[in-house]
Formats: sequence, structure tokens, C-alpha cells
Amino acid sequence: MSNVLSIEYLLVIGFVFVLAGLVKGVVGFGLPTIGIGIGALITDIPTAMMLILLPTFITNIFQILFNGNFGKVLARTWIFMLGAVVLIPVGLAAVLEYPLFPFERVLGLSILIYGVAGIRGFNPKMAEKWKLFIGLPCGLINSILTGMTGSFSVPGMMYLRALHLGKNDLLCAAGLLFLLSTVGMGLSLWWLDRATEELSLVSLVMCFPVGIGILMGTWIRGYLSDVMFDKIFLNAFVVLGCYLLIFGG
Repeated sequence: MSNVLSIEYLLVIGFVFVLAGLVKGVVGFGLPTIGIGIGALITDIPTAMMLILLPTFITNIFQILFNGNFGKVLARTWIFMLGAVVLIPVGLAAVLEYPLFPFERVLGLSILIYGVAGIRGFNPKMAEKWKLFIGLPCGLINSILTGMTGSFSVPGMMYLRALHLGKNDLLCAAGLLFLLSTVGMGLSLWWLDRATEELSLVSLVMCFPVGIGILMGTWIRGYLSDVMFDKIFLNAFVVLGCYLLIFGG
């Protein structure tokens, strides 16, 4: 039996995915960042990416269905969403070509800076006339970092938050970003021969611990006001940034 199917591995990664699901249930993001970030301490980044694929795909379908106005969100973010998928293979190829480069620490620094700035009151609002011009470059950067780190959040969540969507529309937009990024990452892993039947099986099994975590987090989120949600959202960014800076490869 290989390492990814050993009981010890399944228990450890299952606990990690419960934690990742809990964070996602509360703030709407963090599943791939935590799952891949901690999972990469046990295995390599491409393998951790493969394990998180099915849980991320399924949970974000539900996040889109049960939050916000999908049509309204798509109309405001489509150009960004387009850019957020097209360069994922480029980022993943860079990881395979330069596996020792500290991709996750670079991502962690950018997350930390944004989180701290937001807590200190930095909350820019993007004018509608600029969203198309800024959206595509932000999406392209997001897609490269997605391929490099498996985290879909930077600068994507920064861009979406600057649109000043309501809590539920922001969760819907985040779900759409993560769903499209997951599809792009999965196709890239398949194209680069990093997808296997064994890893797909483990990814399917991991849907259960992720689901448990999300149910717990969603229950907690139901008691949060928009102000409290925004505060937890930003603090989650700071924690994720610190984690990636300290433990990232």
C-alpha cells in the first residue's frame, strides 16, 4: 500500500481537511490554501493539489448555489474570472520546473500585507468603470499563483472585496472563482501527468472530512453580522499569510 493510502496518512490529512473545511465554512475561502499548505508538509505540492480537487469542486458548487445572486455576480466579475484560469498551467509548470523555489512564502507575504492593511482600515472601493481594466490583469496574476501554490485567493479575493459586494454575493463570487480555478488546476494536473486513479480515490474520500468542517463553519457563520464577518475574513488572511511565510516551501 502506498503512502497516500496508508491509514496514518488518511487520518492526518483527514484532520487537516476538517480544519480547512471549517475555515471555508466561516469565511468562504481557505480550503485549498490550508489543505495544500499543510498537505505539502506531508507530500509534494502537486500531490496535495490533486487531493484537494474533488472536495474543492463539490463544496464550491454548493457555495455558489446557496449564496448571493449568481447572475449579478457573473455580470460584475466575468472578465476577472476569465483571466483567473488561463495561466494556471504556466504556474504549475513553474513548480515542476523549479520545485525548490519558495512559491508559498511569496504568496504568504502578499496575503499578510493585504490582511494587515485591511485590519488597519485599508478598504478601497473600485469604481465600476475600472473593473474591466483591472479585472483581467488581476485574474491573470491570480491564475499564475494558483498554478504555483494551489491557493486561489490572491489577488482574487482582494479584487472581489474591492467591488464591495455584500456578504452573500462575495461568497458566491468566491465560490465561482474557486470552482473555475479547481477545474483549471485539475485539467493542468492531468495535462502534466500528475493525476492518477489512486490520488483521485483519496480525493473522493476527503470530501467527507471537508464536508464535516464546512457544516460546522456554516453554522458558525449564521451567527455573524456583516461587520463581524469582514473582521474574521481579514484576520483569516493574516493567519494564512503568517502560516505560509513560516511553513511554506
